Amino acid sequence: MTAACWHCSNPAPTGAFPAQTPDGPRDACCPGCAAAIETIYGLGLNDYYLMRQDAAPQPDDQRQALDCALFSVPELIDPHLTSLADGQRLKLQLGGLTCAACSWLIEKTVSQQPGVLRSSVNLASMTLSVDYQGQADASQTAGRIQALGYTVTLPGDPRTQADEQSAHKQLLGRLALAGLGAMQAMMYSTALYIGVFDGKDALYEWVFRLASFAVATPVVFYSGWPFFQGAWRGLRQARLTMDAPIALALLLAWAGSLVMMATGGRHVYFDSAAMFVFFLLASRWLEQRQRMTIQQAYRRVSDTLPQAVRRLDGQQIAHWISARQVAKGDRLQLIQGDIIPVDGTLIEGRGAFDESALNGEPLPVNHGINEPIHAGSRLVEGNIVLEASGPASSSLVAKIAEQVEHAQHERVEVVRDWQRIAPLFTGGILLLAVMTFIWHWPAGAAMAFEHTLAVLVVTCPCALALAVPLTLSSTLGTALREGILVASPRQLLRCTAVKGVLFDKTGTLTAGQFRIVDTETVNSLLPERDLLTIAAALEWNNPHPLAKPFQQYSRHPDITALHADHSGVSGTLQGAIWRITGAPDQARPDTTCLQLLCDNEVQLYVWLQDPIRPEARAVVKNLADLGITSRLASGDNAHAVNAVADQLGIGERRAQQRPAEKAAWLTQLESSAPQMMVGDGINDAQAMVVASVSVATGNATSLAQRAAGLFLLHDTLNAVPALPRLSRLCQRTIRQNLAWALLYNILAVPFAVSGLLPPWAAALGMSASSLLVTFNATRVTRWKLSSC
Repeated sequence: MTAACWHCSNPAPTGAFPAQTPDGPRDACCPGCAAAIETIYGLGLNDYYLMRQDAAPQPDDQRQALDCALFSVPELIDPHLTSLADGQRLKLQLGGLTCAACSWLIEKTVSQQPGVLRSSVNLASMTLSVDYQGQADASQTAGRIQALGYTVTLPGDPRTQADEQSAHKQLLGRLALAGLGAMQAMMYSTALYIGVFDGKDALYEWVFRLASFAVATPVVFYSGWPFFQGAWRGLRQARLTMDAPIALALLLAWAGSLVMMATGGRHVYFDSAAMFVFFLLASRWLEQRQRMTIQQAYRRVSDTLPQAVRRLDGQQIAHWISARQVAKGDRLQLIQGDIIPVDGTLIEGRGAFDESALNGEPLPVNHGINEPIHAGSRLVEGNIVLEASGPASSSLVAKIAEQVEHAQHERVEVVRDWQRIAPLFTGGILLLAVMTFIWHWPAGAAMAFEHTLAVLVVTCPCALALAVPLTLSSTLGTALREGILVASPRQLLRCTAVKGVLFDKTGTLTAGQFRIVDTETVNSLLPERDLLTIAAALEWNNPHPLAKPFQQYSRHPDITALHADHSGVSGTLQGAIWRITGAPDQARPDTTCLQLLCDNEVQLYVWLQDPIRPEARAVVKNLADLGITSRLASGDNAHAVNAVADQLGIGERRAQQRPAEKAAWLTQLESSAPQMMVGDGINDAQAMVVASVSVATGNATSLAQRAAGLFLLHDTLNAVPALPRLSRLCQRTIRQNLAWALLYNILAVPFAVSGLLPPWAAALGMSASSLLVTFNATRVTRWKLSSC
């Protein structure tokens, strides 16, 4: 006697591989499944078997042994580790997950591992993120996952991409077979529908019906197998999935047509079943393509990074090292044709850089001394020396990966409400089908069957299920193509409600490229040149834009005990305390003033000027045209803030604002209407967390980027007034898709229930509804920033 495996649902000889559980022995098809069952029950996670919608994957002992070897090589693990304040974070690639219950099981199992603080599964990208207290134990984590029957590898494993390609190819093959079969079945059925034979030539009529049966059967049971599989797995766990009415409709159409052929009935529905499968698979295939858009966009960037780079030692001799070994402050030698491996600052030479991998711009961009260069750019002309600003894990490419992953998590949450009501919706469909069958029973079993089949086909909830996720996927992919990285889809959708935008000044409305326009010594015995070398030594490692102009001067070699705070930098020279800080009282119109003090006595005043971004005036005007009020909050002095605000036509402005004061002002504004915060610096991050919508500019600091829900990949503000338009397009498309899907069901269901809609017309209507939703969602991809 053969039963189904309790774990993977494959055939299992009764008693051959029993798994011992508190509820008694469970049949398993192999020792691997038996071990997985006992592991799950042993961890107290047997609720998994009640929650899941699909059977678990069957363990592959040979592949597990190979995967285990990966986690015993530290050099392979290191690139996937991120340092945390209290430990490490490890990212792994999973395989074999089929539903939310699989995610729950893995998270619970890994969380029970000693030393694990938290674990999170991203079902959309099949990745696992694990936070450890102290050093990561990747081998034990992988072993726990493999014991459940799932595969686990390192991100970027070629086999993972091969599995994805295999699944995509299989789906495409099923779709192709369904398309060919549907066309052939329709050709044979058309002759039957229009009455070509008209009771005569019964032999030829029988041949045409037999031909329809021959071409439709492979379509129903091979191309449509995923729907039968999904429905059966759901029913085994007493759960109604969206596949249940689909599988029932396909089975009734095929079996009912077979009965009609055997009993000499008038109609067969092989063509309707084949069309039904074809259009359903077409929708799934388009959905799969849309879902992979963002991940592929990131892969195109990350795949360009080099594996090795030349690092200069103290004698200016270049040595090849792994790109993973690059640390902050390393000087890297790059020649024409090289790919930049890490973010850094150009300290020698000039070059033209192809940055199309990051921003899509085909024309090379010229960069000179002290200008930032991003990983993923290609040096197309020149030879340079780059000072690394950090390891590869801190580069813009790595941040894009983190934010893409965050967006995928949030996108799953957006459609979770539909997943909750889907079983109720499916149950309602089945109840309606039963009522239709009972209502039409007096007219005969054949007539009742036909109308019930029409109801099952016409009420397929595919269009409703696709309306939101497909539109969001299209919008996020389009935004990324236009240089807008959406880390929080919810924030993007809130843009339409924004009534005000609070801008930072330095580096946001201005270019953030200060230049020294004037200096003045005050009662100093040292010449101005020496004072500037002291200021340069104090400001050398300061990331603030005001510090960059001092890097053109040589540093005083004897400055020690450097200390930076929110208002300046201090250091010690020959027993005296030197400090550079702001001097707002000495500021002139359109300038910022710094003062250099020695033992609290002013020695030097330095006036700096930062040009306004050329697009800033148009951005403020476009926002005003949308009914959005622009405001300015800056830590700079009142003279500089008022000069910028007056030039841009910004009425409300506040100067000398600390981070907490910016956040407090934004909180006050939020009490009356949703607000947007646009900034680039560390002092903007606190306000970004408060804002309904937060936008980090292309030159933003790491903290500002992490606090923002939207990140501009291009160093321009042109996208800011376009965000409400993109949000409005996304929301309008979602509403259109939901309205159409609901309207279609409201209009079509009464006709199907009353018997006025035949099954073939129901299949066309359902398919047209799903395809219309899909194609309407893809219209978002035609949106361009340049058209706003």
